[in-house]
Amino acid sequence: MKFLTTLIAASFLVACGARSSDEELVRALVADLETAAEARDASDVLDLVAADYEDAQGFDRAQLQNFLRGYFLAHPKVELLVNIESLEFPADGLAQAEISVTTLELGDPDHARLKVEFRRDGDEWKIRRADRKRP
Repeated sequence: MKFLTTLIAASFLVACGARSSDEELVRALVADLETAAEARDASDVLDLVAADYEDAQGFDRAQLQNFLRGYFLAHPKVELLVNIESLEFPADGLAQAEISVTTLELGDPDHARLKVEFRRDGDEWKIRRADRKRP
């Protein structure tokens, strides 16, 4: 009986220490992205973006960095409501999500729906592409 109790306890501890699921990691990345954007920290945002990032606006990672710097300079306070509407894993190491983002500004609130592609790089997930969806 003592052996069985020890075995169950050990199994429970191993399960608790198991690697987070890909879904948990991608959701954590989105939360980290929201935090970095609200802190207006372009370098923290870019830490979550793949080196080969590209989007439909023609931005690569360097152009995204310049855009973020300008946006953060023009907006001294950034508050966001971010909602992952769907999250799928069509292939190993690839995730696709539809995410709604609302900026909370008294004078000019904005709402966007984004189609975002994530790619796993080792144990980390990175944003590979983010395109605004048309209504």
